[in-house]
Amino acid sequence: MDPSMRKVMLDSLVSLDGYYTDAKSQIDWFEFDDADMAWSHDALRSVGTLVFGRTTYEEFSQVFPKMKDPAAQGWDPFIPETLNALPKIVFSKHLQEGSWKPVTIVRSDPVKEVARLKEGSGKDIQIVGSGSIVSAIVRAGLVDDFRLRVQPILLGSGRSLFPDQAERLRLKLVNAQPFKSGVLGLQYEPRR
Repeated sequence: MDPSMRKVMLDSLVSLDGYYTDAKSQIDWFEFDDADMAWSHDALRSVGTLVFGRTTYEEFSQVFPKMKDPAAQGWDPFIPETLNALPKIVFSKHLQEGSWKPVTIVRSDPVKEVARLKEGSGKDIQIVGSGSIVSAIVRAGLVDDFRLRVQPILLGSGRSLFPDQAERLRLKLVNAQPFKSGVLGLQYEPRR
């Protein structure tokens, strides 16, 4: 990878069997502790742009802009403050306007747009949740940093983070961190 290019980071929580939501699109099984917050804090320090699909953007926009006292709710305040301040790119054919600003709604191909963003200047790009966007961007070989927090739960069904990965993608483990909650933080880079 050209060192002058922005990195694309995937940051997601997944069940042990690889789902990022359950069969009813619920995420009430996510667990967070202080170490998990530190993991998120570390990832966000290098980020200059957040990338979402419509569904994840709308879910996040119902939580983070409305958070008045993050510490009282168990959050490291840096996380909602940073998420609220960062520029957001939302891929959607139907969303007309985004309430969680600053936001740009993009109707074009996510792969082409992320490739274009990656070649630009600035801090790194983080893809948050958004399985269909993740799938396309991973297939295109654009993800440089895979950060997965594996939750200690088997869901049996749900939405897979990588539902239609056509080819194998070999990864190299960069970091593994167990949290007290039983969550395992895993960071990988593609083998190139």
